[in-house]
This record gives sequence, C-alpha cells and structure tokens, in this order.
Amino acid sequence: MPRIALALALGLLAGSATSAPQWLVHAHLIDGRGGADAPLVDIRIEDGRIAEIAVPAPRPGALDLRGGYLLPGFIDAHSHIETPAAAHRALLSGVTTTRVLGDAYLKALATRDLVHGGWVEGPEMLVSGGHIRPRLGEPFILSFPQFGRYLDAPLEGADNVRAVARAVIARGADVLKIGASERAGLASTDPRRQELSYEEMRAVVEEASRAHLYVAAHAHDRNGANAAVRAGVRSIEHGTWLDDETLALMKARGTFLVPTLAIMSPLGDPRGDSAEAIALQLRTRAMMRPLRDAVRKAHALGIPIAAGTDGDYGEGDSARVRPPHEIEELVAVGFTPLEAITAATWQSAKLLGIEQRTGSLAPGLDADLMLVERDPRIDTTTLYEPLLVVRHGRVAVNRL
Repeated sequence: MPRIALALALGLLAGSATSAPQWLVHAHLIDGRGGADAPLVDIRIEDGRIAEIAVPAPRPGALDLRGGYLLPGFIDAHSHIETPAAAHRALLSGVTTTRVLGDAYLKALATRDLVHGGWVEGPEMLVSGGHIRPRLGEPFILSFPQFGRYLDAPLEGADNVRAVARAVIARGADVLKIGASERAGLASTDPRRQELSYEEMRAVVEEASRAHLYVAAHAHDRNGANAAVRAGVRSIEHGTWLDDETLALMKARGTFLVPTLAIMSPLGDPRGDSAEAIALQLRTRAMMRPLRDAVRKAHALGIPIAAGTDGDYGEGDSARVRPPHEIEELVAVGFTPLEAITAATWQSAKLLGIEQRTGSLAPGLDADLMLVERDPRIDTTTLYEPLLVVRHGRVAVNRL
C-alpha cells in the first residue's frame, strides 16, 4: 500500500468516531461468536461502528491488513483497573471493554468518566463502585462516610446491606459486587468461609434489579456460591470449590462463571519469600486443582463461561495477567482455542448485557476490534501482541 494512502487511512481512523467512512481490507474474520470459518473480508467503519462486511475488492485509500486475523477486542470480564495509566495499558493489550469489580476510593468510577469524556484513552469500563461485604474496609468507608459505623463493626442484616447497595447504585455504579466468601489473596482470610448470608445477598440482587443492574459474587466457598446463585446473582467469580449441586443450579438459571484461572495460578502469586508471600504461594498450589476441576465440569455442562483476568494492569503482582493468559488457561482445561477466544469476547459481552453493541464483529456493532498476525485458532500466542487495536472506530495501537 502506498505510504501516503496508509497515512491517510490511519489519520481518518485516529480521528473522531464521526470521521469519514473507512475501509479495512484483506483480513481473515473471526467473528467472536464461535463461527468455525475465518473468511477473507473487507470491513467498512463509519461513525465508530461496523457499517459493512464485504467480500474483498479493490478499494482505493483502504487500510490493507495484509491477510492478518481480525477479531473483536477483548472484554475483560473481571478487572481491577482504577487509574488512567492502567486503563491505557489495558487498551494497548487489546482490551476494548472491561468490567471493574472493586473500586478503592472510587478511582475506577472517575477513570471510567474520564474515558467516556474522551480525556483518557482506555476501554469502556463498567464499574462496581466497591465491594459489598461484611468488612467494608477503610477505602469504602472514606468513599461512603455515611456508613462510618462499619469502620470497626461488620456490616450485617439484610436491611443494612440493602442501604449500602442503594448508596453504591446512587453513586453511579454499573454493576454491583458482593462477597459470598472471603478472599484468597490475603493470608489472613479464609476463602472457604462464607461471608454474606443468602438473605443479605438477596437484598443486593433486589436493589440491583430495580436499577436494571447485575450482581457479581466473589465466591470460592461452595456454600457461599450456592447461596449467591439461589439469590439470583448474574455471575460467580472464581468458583474454586463449586460442587455438583451448585453447578447444576447455575446451568438451570443461566448463571455465568468467571473463573480467573490465570491470576489463581502461580502467575499471580506475590514474589518474594516473606511469610505472607509463601502462604499465598502454598494456597495457590492447594486451590488450582479444584478450580480447574470446577471449570472442566462447568464447561461440560454448558454453563456460560466468561474470561476475566482479575488484574489491575498497574504496577503490582496482578499486573502480570492479560486476557491471552486466561485464554491459554482455558485451553489447558479443555476449551478449544476458538471457545476460549469466544469466552473473552462474545460470552463476556453477554455476561455484561452489551452483546447488542459489542463483543462480536457484525454490521451495526461498535468497531471494537484487533488484528493479529497469525491464526489464533491454531496459535493463541499471537494474541499477546496485537498489530492493530481499534476502539469505537479509533486506532489505539498500530504496529502494521
């Protein structure tokens, strides 16, 4: 492609989402919905959306994708992005949408609004605004000082939990996150111990439903996970000790599983030889087998599984994890590469309830896409460094 034409093509795409129509040509299409074929196509982008997918043809001024593989941008269904720098780093990794579960000092909500206003380059962010659990923690209390009585006392009782849920919704949350079991990432907590009761979780689900929002449940413990599914949550996050009864209930109710396998592997372990680091490294060894077994069972049952990193894309241990790591972990427990890619795109979009506008490549949907060099259905390592990332019609990465 002549250098002037390439520069023109990139200039149009890098402008506003209302720029002139632009063709991306000569790429194999992986639609994100699990379609087995990868036909060679041309795509026309207009006003930030996919306007047309056509058979290849001469198109002067088009951006030649050189026979690479186009697929939807990643939808990280479980992240902890909070800062503008982290949001930009996620976008550079091919993440065009993310669900942020947890928010210290409401930084993620502010970053979401900066991205939405065009001040920060990053993925679309759906943010929980906090983590509703018995021990709310100082960052939550400082963000919601009306609940100061819980600085030194646990949040208990359905009515009290309901009040907290209403406050988080009023602050502008896109999704609610609840604690069905204690954390695994702290040596001082026990992930086998249930946190909120069924009645307390049900109160959150009722408040979220009134606001047309979904609820995600942090759940390792089998009893907490079972209670969360019965309470009506949209998704179980992690699910280490899911039992057969709960898996069957998830299948019947259409509850999603977001296993975050990569962050639960040694990849996410803290480095060093402190007592806490060693304790968490040992915990990883104990938890990986039951978690992988639970994912295998869920996959065999046809439970919808979405891909999440549980990473913050920042500077700490959890910054190591990217969506391709999770895709490789899913392949290791029996997914085909195409199924794993679908978990990180279309399935995640369905989990978030945004599949009518993103998560796959089809006319009318947002132009959220990336280009990789090789066929990821054969070689998933090509996903680690996209050649091109486009979010809502704007180029974020160009390595062509």
